[in-house]
Amino acid sequence: MEKKQVTNEQPEKKSALRVVIHSFFVVPLIIAIFAVLIFLVVRIITSEPNTAQDYLEDVKIGGSTKRWQGAFELSKILSNPKMVPKDDRFILEMISAFDYAANDRDSRVRQYLALAMGATKDSRYVPPLLESLDSPETEMIMASIHALGNIGDNDAVQPIINMLDHGEAKVRLQAVISLGKIGDKSSVSFLKKMMADSEVNVRWDAAVALAKLENASGKRILLDLLNRNYLDSFPNIDEIEQVQAMLVAIQVAPFIQDMELKKSLAQLKKDDPNLKIREAARKALTQFE
Repeated sequence: MEKKQVTNEQPEKKSALRVVIHSFFVVPLIIAIFAVLIFLVVRIITSEPNTAQDYLEDVKIGGSTKRWQGAFELSKILSNPKMVPKDDRFILEMISAFDYAANDRDSRVRQYLALAMGATKDSRYVPPLLESLDSPETEMIMASIHALGNIGDNDAVQPIINMLDHGEAKVRLQAVISLGKIGDKSSVSFLKKMMADSEVNVRWDAAVALAKLENASGKRILLDLLNRNYLDSFPNIDEIEQVQAMLVAIQVAPFIQDMELKKSLAQLKKDDPNLKIREAARKALTQFE
């Protein structure tokens, strides 16, 4: 009888243990998880996205990581015209942060700030960007030239032309691209010279820039860029880069209204294996008279 009683007591103890575990561990854990989930959902719903001013504060007073990340976020957010602050105070603070960043150990801070200023297309940023062209850092010069090209102010034309003699091909390339964006006719003669540059990318973009200025001097280069056999002769250019080069040439071809280019576009529209190329060629052809 005693053995039977002990046996009956064991299930009761196990059952009681389960109740204790559920009461003191499982149920509170489930409640805690739901509470955290509710908190996160409410926070997501009620939180406001960071503004340009918030990211600028990160640049000014943040740690090393916060500074360059804040500058990077500024370069993205200011590309949206709706997110660009209009007050003079923000402009002055941006310029001040840009000047101060010249002493920052992380060069990315100033580079991203340059790109951020260029994204606004505000000509008030032109003077500090022009001053930064004297930087000993190639990447900084490139960022400033890029920004000046986006702003499109004619005051930047001659300083950018001066960069066409830079020893680094990537600086010359960025200068050529920015001159094409600005579109000042005074740069035509200099862009023509760049079609004889030692770097092929510089030659290509010089022809593209000239086309944007409605100058046909680079027609032969554009015809080459529309020719897959020509591009195939460069083993370091993959399919993605090849398509991108062709798309750029297609987009600028209508600016010079040349019949040879029109013929090449018609051929691409008909035969090219890439759908993007065919569609771009079709649209470009509609812009020919």
